[in-house]
Amino acid sequence: MKLTGIFAPVPTPFKSDGSLDIEAWRINLRIWKESALDGIVICGSNGEMPFVTLDERIVLTEIAAEESQGKLQLMSGAHFPSTRETIDCAKALASAGAGSLLLLPPHYFKGNQTAILNYFNEVADNSPVPIFLYNMPANTGVDIETETMIAASRHPNIKGIKDTSGNMTKLGYLASAAHEDFSVFGGTGNWFLAALAMGACGGTMAASILYPNTCRKIYTSFNENNMKEAMELQSRLLPVSDALTRRFGVPGLKAALDSKGMRGGPCRSPLLPVSEEVKKEIMSILDDSGLDEYETWRG
Repeated sequence: MKLTGIFAPVPTPFKSDGSLDIEAWRINLRIWKESALDGIVICGSNGEMPFVTLDERIVLTEIAAEESQGKLQLMSGAHFPSTRETIDCAKALASAGAGSLLLLPPHYFKGNQTAILNYFNEVADNSPVPIFLYNMPANTGVDIETETMIAASRHPNIKGIKDTSGNMTKLGYLASAAHEDFSVFGGTGNWFLAALAMGACGGTMAASILYPNTCRKIYTSFNENNMKEAMELQSRLLPVSDALTRRFGVPGLKAALDSKGMRGGPCRSPLLPVSEEVKKEIMSILDDSGLDEYETWRG
């Protein structure tokens, strides 16, 4: 089945001592499953993937499967530095209930594109569930080349990519040249509408964590050729998305969740919380957008 629609890359809640906050995780999941989301991404960048152990990823995925009751598709971050660890992780997360797995390219030792493709294919060969690639050059320092993505799309168990590069030429070419069952998702709300216009069939973006119904309206308005509404909503979403990603990152995103009655909480060290001044700025940006009118699911 080809993945489409809105997948929120959700944060991982922690207690003040750095341990998982399971109660907060359950509360957020119960809220998200009543929204317009098609699915969630567990332990992606917003989920602080590099700081979350395999055992913790398993627990988070198991609880998400239990709480979502089939209302949300679950994609879990499976990346580890070595191919062997990643395959072990893929098998464990699939058993825990993940329907698909998010996979970064290897990036500590920066191999060439052949090595990257071999890594993707080897993990896909051994994964019980489909693989969704993740191009995040701002964090990894590795930009997956278009031809590598197209080659990967031919693997029967590699079903899509989240592209955060912002290169619309690359995204458009990939959407037109990849295998027909390969899903191209825009990776940020800053240019979600532009990604759809270039051929993306969905998005996974921080803004959809708090504003999934808004993102859904952009998606449906575009597909119904109501470009006026899609452009108006994209314009209102832009400062929100920029604040939750480029400007204030995961600490800002968690502060935003706290301000809207959800469970954000602290980040895991070494990430630091935002200041009280920044919290006020974030709240002002969210309120000024006027987008809460679409998000009645939050209560």
